[in-house]
Amino acid sequence: MAIYYLDVDDEVTSAAARIRDSSDNRIALVLSGGARVATSRINFRLLAREARHRSKRLAIIAADPSVQSVARSAELPVYSSVGEYERAESARARGLADGTTTAASDALAELALTVGPGARAGVPVAGGARADQAGRPSRIAGGPVGGNGGVTSGRRVAKPAIVGIGAVLVLVLAASAFFFYPSATVAVTLRQEPVGPIVLSVKVDPAVAAANDQAGTVPGLSKAFPVSVSGTFDATGEKVVETPATGTVTFTSEDTGKDWPIAAGTQVSTADGTAFVTSARVVVPNAVFATQTRGKVDVAVTAVKPGVSGNVAANKIVKMPNISGNGLLTVKNANPTTGGTHIATPQIQQSDIDNAEKSLYGQMDSRFKDALAAPDAVPTGSTLLDASAQLGLATCNPDPAGLVNQDGPSFDLACTGTGTATVADMTAVKALGERRVKAAVKTGYVLVEASVTTELGTPIAQGSAVVVPVTVRATQVPIVDPNVIRAGVKGKSLDEARAFAASYGTSEISVSPSWASTMPAFDFRIDVQLVLPEGAAAGGSASPGATGRPIQPVTTANPPTAPPASGSPPAASGSPGASASPSGPPAASGSPGLPASPSPAASASPPGSPAPSQTPSPSA
Repeated sequence: MAIYYLDVDDEVTSAAARIRDSSDNRIALVLSGGARVATSRINFRLLAREARHRSKRLAIIAADPSVQSVARSAELPVYSSVGEYERAESARARGLADGTTTAASDALAELALTVGPGARAGVPVAGGARADQAGRPSRIAGGPVGGNGGVTSGRRVAKPAIVGIGAVLVLVLAASAFFFYPSATVAVTLRQEPVGPIVLSVKVDPAVAAANDQAGTVPGLSKAFPVSVSGTFDATGEKVVETPATGTVTFTSEDTGKDWPIAAGTQVSTADGTAFVTSARVVVPNAVFATQTRGKVDVAVTAVKPGVSGNVAANKIVKMPNISGNGLLTVKNANPTTGGTHIATPQIQQSDIDNAEKSLYGQMDSRFKDALAAPDAVPTGSTLLDASAQLGLATCNPDPAGLVNQDGPSFDLACTGTGTATVADMTAVKALGERRVKAAVKTGYVLVEASVTTELGTPIAQGSAVVVPVTVRATQVPIVDPNVIRAGVKGKSLDEARAFAASYGTSEISVSPSWASTMPAFDFRIDVQLVLPEGAAAGGSASPGATGRPIQPVTTANPPTAPPASGSPPAASGSPGASASPSGPPAASGSPGLPASPSPAASASPPGSPAPSQTPSPSA
C-alpha cells in the first residue's frame, strides 16, 4: 500500500507517473482543495485507466467535498482522510484472509464502476466510497440494499437484480476478452546512414572577434611570452704592440787609396740574418799606411723587424754589402743592440660577438619553448597552437657593434625578446565542424547527436593565424512516428506486419499469446519501440523488450518536404494511424501511457498489455 501526496500545481501526468513508477498494487493519491488534477473529471478517468492498465487499485483521499464529488463521478473510491483509507484497506485484507472478499469480486466491482451504473446513495462502494446520488442501485447488483447495508434474508430476488446480475456477467466476459486479447511489441532498429566525412580547414585568427561558419574562422588569442638571457664571454682577439731594437755599428776601412761613402739606409745584418739599416749617411776615411791606422766611422742602426728579435749581442752584426768590391771595408757592433719590444693585449673581436649572440639566441629559444610548455601558459580549456609560436628579434645590451676591438679578457652581454603564440578554444573549432555536419543532414532525417566525431589534424601556421584541418563524421536516421508504424501493422498478418516494419530498418515483432497469427486490431495493444543499432552511441539505456539503444531527443533535423503515400514508409512523423504530416515529427511527446494533452481518446493500455513506447519522437 502506497500513499502519495500531490501538490496543488501537479499535472495529471505527474500523478500518472506516480502510479506507473510505484511498486505497490494499492495506491492512494491525497489531493487538497483546488488541486489542478481535481479540476476535471477526465483527469480522474485517465488516472483510473492508468491504474487498471498497471493492474493496480487506485483510491482518492480528499477532505474537500468538491474534490470528492469529481472523483466519485469518475467511479473512483473516495476517502475523506488517510486514516479512513488505511482502515478500509485493513478490513479488506482481513476479508481476503477469511475468504469473505476475493480478488475476483474486486475486479468485478471495478468493472461495474467503469461501465455500469453507480452505487446507491449511502451504500459503501469499492474501497469505502459512498455514492452521492440517492436512489441509485448497488454497483454489484444483488437486490435492493437496505439501511443496514445488506440484502434481506429469505426474500425473492427482484427482477432488477436479475438484470444487474446479467450485466455483471457481460462485464466479466468483456473483461476476460480485454485481458486476454492479443498484444504485440514491434521493435524497429532504425537504419542509419553516415554523414560525411566532411573535411574542412578552420582558421584560428586572433584578428577576428566571432566565429564565421561561412568563412570557416574562429577567434583566437595572441599571447606574448617575454624572454631574457645574459652571459659573460671570453675575448679571443689580441692587440700586439712592438718596437724595433737600435744600436751603433762601426765601419772600418783598410783601403789606403780613398774614402768610402756609406748611404743612409744601408742594410747590415748578423750572420743569422737579423737585419738593421743605417740611419744616416757617413763616409769611411781611408787607412794611413804610414801610421798603420785604419779608417773608421760610427753610425746608428735600427732593426728592420720590430720586436725582441732585434736585440742582438755585441759583435754579432758583421755582414754588409760589398761596397768597395775589394773586401777592404768591414762592419761590427761593439755593443749590443737594445730596445726591441713585443707587448700583446687581449681584445674583443667580431667572431667573439658572433659566438656570444649565437649562444644567447639559443638560450632564448629554449626558454621560449619552456614558457610555451608551462602548465599555466594558457587558460583552462584553451589550447596553445605550437605551429603559431614565433620568437621576435632580440635586443642586446650593450650594443654588440660597440664592443668590437675593445681591450679586455672578457665581456658581458644581455639580450631580451618577446615570443608570441596563438591560443584557441578548440571546442569552438569542433563546434564549427559539428555545425557543418548538422547542416549536411538529409531532409527527413535527424542527426544522432552523440554520433558526431571530430578529428583535428596538425595545425599549419599562417602568420599569427593557424589553420586546423578538421574531419567530422556523424550518423543520421530517418524521422519516424511510432504511430505511423502502429497504424501500418494493425490488424495485419505477422508476415505483412514484418514486411511493413522492415521498411524502416531491422524489425522484431513478438505477440502474446504466441499462437496469435495476426496483429491486434487496437492501437493500445501494440507497443512500438524505435531503437538505434548497437554502436550508434546515442546514449541512454535500451527500451524494455528491445535490443540496441533508444532514440534520444536530438536537436538537429531537416523536416521532410512532402508526406509519402498512405501505407508506404514515411520519412517524417505524422498523426497517429495516418500518413505522415509534412510538418515533420510531433512538437512534443507525452508521458508514456498518457497523452501530452488529456483526451478521452488517448490510448490507455489495458492491464497486461505492453507498455506504450517510451521512445520520445525526435523534435525537429
